[in-house]
Order: sequence, then structure tokens, then C-alpha cells
Amino acid sequence: MLLGKKLGLDGILVINVRSFAERRKFMESQLARLGLECEFVHEYDAADIEPGIDARYFCGSGLRPSQKSCSMKHIAALSRMVARGWKRMLVLEDDAVLSSDFLDGLQRALQEARSWRNPHVVYLGSGANQYTPRSLRVQGQSLYKNTRGRLTDSYLIGRDEAISRLGWIANNKMDLPIDHAFDAMDKHLGIDILWFEDPIVEQGSKNGKFTTSLEASRHPFSQKLHFTWKKLWQKHVRQLWR
Repeated sequence: MLLGKKLGLDGILVINVRSFAERRKFMESQLARLGLECEFVHEYDAADIEPGIDARYFCGSGLRPSQKSCSMKHIAALSRMVARGWKRMLVLEDDAVLSSDFLDGLQRALQEARSWRNPHVVYLGSGANQYTPRSLRVQGQSLYKNTRGRLTDSYLIGRDEAISRLGWIANNKMDLPIDHAFDAMDKHLGIDILWFEDPIVEQGSKNGKFTTSLEASRHPFSQKLHFTWKKLWQKHVRQLWR
């Protein structure tokens, strides 16, 4: 983790289901090529969500066991950060596909975030092809404030923001998937949501590399075609008039 420390990261935590060995190997391989190391969050697989945990953290009937598991794993990641006294952490989900310039982008995101005055969370991924309009971008600037996150496959978070989220979660039950729940609580807590441009992560469950375990999905080949077309439209064609 020496390189991560040099960049300003105390740790990298990867959300992972214990049985998803292929995804673990994929993530370890990606990070190793960049000289980075990670730890996996294996707590709270779907089978581990006992009635007491369910009743404490969730309400309603709209979330599937896999979605509750994903939510609890992100909560576990925040809790681990706070318990260890980390100041800055990168959270990745195990289907995060890192771009060829990931390390450079990560460094720029961390550097620019240091000068951001308000509490904030930085989303590094494209969130299934969401992009800041080019008309709003400024040369040399990488972080742009938005009103919603871009999924939870890859984000940078500080200790104070983690404490704030955990405090909200301790007093409010969730009935939304964790990405939407984070958006709602961050708005309430005054945490700025920042998008990194251009994104340096794609979600493998969205671009067809992996089959999603959280929601209904197309066949991987069809999903890849759909994602590629949407990326072309959103990132390039639509930007011509935005």
C-alpha cells in the first residue's frame, strides 16, 4: 500500500461476495499492475443478513437480499475506515473496470479534492454513462458538483464524511439501493457530490464483462452492445449540443 499512501490514500476496500472468486482475482490483478493493494469486504453476504440486522437497517419490501447485502457491505467499509482512523479511502466494487489512465486520474482527483472546502465524496466512474456537459467543463478542472452520485462502483471518501453517513444510517432505516440512499443522505448532510471527468472506471456489470447479481440484466453480449452504444451517444454525440 506504499504507493497508495504516497498518493494520499490510507486504504482501498473492495466490496465482494465471498463466492465471487473470479472477481477477486480480476480486481487484485488490475490493482497489482498499478502497484496498488486492497482489502476485501466480505462481511454481510446475503445469507448473513439475519432478521435482526434487516429490521435495524431496512424498512419496506422493495429491496432484494442482494441489494441489502451490497448496502451492508458499504456500511461495513465506512465502519472499517472510521475504526482504523483512516483519513481518505477508495471504495471499489468488485466489478469495477479500471481505465488505462486510472492511476493518473486517481492522483488528479485526490489532489483537486484537497482544495475542495465543503464535505464531499468523489465518484470516479461513469455511472452507466453519465457525463458532465462539456459546456460546463473548465480546462484543467476534473471535479464537478452534481445533485446525484454515479453508482457506487468507485468513490473516494474522507473520514468526516464517513462518520456523517454512519450517523445518518444509525438513525434512519433504508428503503432504497445504496447508491440512491447515499444520494438522499448526502443531500441531507450537506455532503457535496463530485463527478470526476473524464471517468476512469466503468462498471463491469454494466459494460457486459460480468453478469449483475443485483438486478435483471441482458445477456452479457447484448449488455455490452447496449453499453457501448449508450456510451457513444452520451459521451460523444449528445455532447455536441450540451
